[in-house]
Amino acid sequence: MNMLGIALRSLRRDAGRNARTALIIAVGLAALLLGEGFMLSTYDALREIAMRGQGHVIITSAAPLPPGGVLARLTLGDWRTLRDELLEEEGVLRVLPRARFEGLVSRGETSAAFSGTGVDPAEEFKVHGPFLRTTAVLDPWPAPDTPPEVLLGDGLARLLGAEAGDGLVLQAPGEGMSPVHLKVRLAGLYHTGTPAVDDHTLMTGLDTAAALLGTDRVSRLSVYLQDPARAADFARRFQARHPGLRARTWAQLAELYPKVKAQYDRIFGVMGAIILALVFIAVANTIALATHQRRAEIATLAALGTQRWRIHARFVLEACLLGLLATALGMALAWALAHAVNAAGLMMPAPPGKSEGYPIYIYVSWPHYLATAALLTLLAALAAWRAVRRNARIDIAATLAGG
Repeated sequence: MNMLGIALRSLRRDAGRNARTALIIAVGLAALLLGEGFMLSTYDALREIAMRGQGHVIITSAAPLPPGGVLARLTLGDWRTLRDELLEEEGVLRVLPRARFEGLVSRGETSAAFSGTGVDPAEEFKVHGPFLRTTAVLDPWPAPDTPPEVLLGDGLARLLGAEAGDGLVLQAPGEGMSPVHLKVRLAGLYHTGTPAVDDHTLMTGLDTAAALLGTDRVSRLSVYLQDPARAADFARRFQARHPGLRARTWAQLAELYPKVKAQYDRIFGVMGAIILALVFIAVANTIALATHQRRAEIATLAALGTQRWRIHARFVLEACLLGLLATALGMALAWALAHAVNAAGLMMPAPPGKSEGYPIYIYVSWPHYLATAALLTLLAALAAWRAVRRNARIDIAATLAGG
């Protein structure tokens, strides 16, 4: 009988113990795969938030910001020519100008400080996806006799007691730092789930920002690519052609993503190490018991001249088969649980700095499934080799004599 058939018969002979070991491996693998799937979905969500909010490549002036308050941030003057040049680049999907400024917004006797962004109304609201929920958008082509429009974060609107359609007054320092007042109409509200944004920010069109600030300069150009993976290469090539400008990728400016990723990597790293240790101990214990119970078999094989490595290989093969069966069960269990969790619509509590939770979603990544299953099977083989190497050293004559 070949070694594979013998290994399968041995597994059936100790079916109870092997089933318990397989269950430990399967549950451990399922836990690892579910953790990996949740981690991957979280990383993707954080990347999407960062990329949609600020662009794949962000272009600003390379010169240090001069003193001068609000207007000092508006450092890109001939941005339209630069935008047209960027749009001719292969792989560029959109180029969005953004002008950052601060000021006061008033409704009646109530005023509040704000951080504002002048945007291109025709393109801005196409990039945020589900991470910016609005009750309305800015009109890209307003009629000449209509007042300029703004969108307020819903927290800022509550502070002012403002609703869509209300008249507001914006105040910001213009040229010469003299205050400029501009009457606007509240077009609607937006919500990001981040109180620091929703309670203190507003958006308006670039034309409105220029009328308020007295300049049509912008703070940055946000470049959106068809393939975000090309962001670093695109920024490097652009920087070489424009030394007077500064091109940075979303990853270089993202603050939350690297912190959360490092934290999750540590958490799941510790969890993975614990599960791997449990699997190693379970398999080693199973094979150690098997070698003890089958001492007569080992002694007989040795007496017949079977090489030691072949005896060891039988037990290692049993562990590999056990690992394959257990990992198949574990992958099936993880797949079923992942789809059940995704369908259930479970929510995580609001993380620090957020006002609302987010749905739990677990990715099913077959490359990760197969790689993790292969790792656990290899670990089972190593545990078996170590156990049989230590426990298969017996006195052949004494064992065969029943001593």
